[in-house]
Amino acid sequence: LLRGGPDCLLVGTNRDHRLPLEGGTAIPGTGCLVKAVETAAQREAFIVGKPNRYMFDCVVSEFNIDPARTIMVGDRLDTDILMGNSCGLTTLLTLTGVTTLDEVRGHQESDCPARQSLVPDYYVDSIADLLPALGD
Repeated sequence: LLRGGPDCLLVGTNRDHRLPLEGGTAIPGTGCLVKAVETAAQREAFIVGKPNRYMFDCVVSEFNIDPARTIMVGDRLDTDILMGNSCGLTTLLTLTGVTTLDEVRGHQESDCPARQSLVPDYYVDSIADLLPALGD
């Protein structure tokens, strides 16, 4: 990356700092590795995954996706919900990841536009809560 100069692309998948495990523990996420390489390369990576809309734009270009009829389901505010909101999707937060309902309420009560962009349209405790509705 240093020898290749600006023509050598530095691409990362995401900036997730930690990945939750069952029982409340977590392991370092891909974002830790991306940050380490960015530091060594002395430049920022182009992130193709959430919350960057690049991935969504690729899907839209390949398939006939109507954002008004699409829902983004995820367990992180700073990636899943932020991407869904910035792409004009309905957003559904599952509380099975690192995000708590208190965190959502804090963003919801804020006057800060950046924090408001992290507020989901809906939330469920688990994705399994949607199974009864899918049977209809």
